[in-house]
Amino acid sequence: MILLDTDVVSAMMAPTPPKSVIDWLNRQDTVALYLSTITMAEIGYGLWVLPDGKRRRYLAERFDRFVADGFEQRVLDFDRRAAMLYAEVMGERRAMGRPLAVLDDQIASIARAHRLSVATRNVRDFEHCGVDLVNPFESQGR
Repeated sequence: MILLDTDVVSAMMAPTPPKSVIDWLNRQDTVALYLSTITMAEIGYGLWVLPDGKRRRYLAERFDRFVADGFEQRVLDFDRRAAMLYAEVMGERRAMGRPLAVLDDQIASIARAHRLSVATRNVRDFEHCGVDLVNPFESQGR
């Protein structure tokens, strides 16, 4: 089971999503893919700061369709268990001298709480977070 990072979802909203990401998603069992409330918030904020116009409406429609077409029942919250793991991961990364961005740590903590891998282009950002990683932008497997 795999939690999609914001960059994967964002790529799928593009007018022409990367072929590697489309191919990777097509190889996955759809019911094994999840979104987080953190990704929902990041995408929502990204849309909110865009000037009102065709592009903003287009991207908002793409995002709504992406969620409705397969993720409506598979959006995971940053809950109590994830919050406790967040503290652990943040502390471990800080001790390594590799602090993690708050939102990335929240995504990693949600993945750890549910024993999910994380699909992301930003593999380096999620290293040493206790989750398996896959890069759909390069991946030929899984």
